[in-house]
Amino acid sequence: MEEKIKENKMGVMPVKKLVIDMSLPIMISMLVQALYNVVDSIFVSMLGEAALTAVTVAFPLQNLVISIASGTGVGTNAILSRSLGEKNQDKADQAAGR
Repeated sequence: MEEKIKENKMGVMPVKKLVIDMSLPIMISMLVQALYNVVDSIFVSMLGEAALTAVTVAFPLQNLVISIASGTGVGTNAILSRSLGEKNQDKADQAAGR
């Protein structure tokens, strides 16, 4: 049986296409998150001023949690990219949590 060698797309895909391919899901996620807050504020404002105040206070906290998670993801991605560039699969697997 022939064993297929799995090539990492970060090592073979053109940079421009790779950036677009990897950034689109993130951009869509951020857009959905922003729209969620706007729509949530509109509906909650119908309940009263106190409810809208609660949503207004919760939004920055929600952004803080998202920014911490994004920062952790960026750091993990940096470790993963370096490991794959060094062809250190064990370290890359460890960074990816496998």
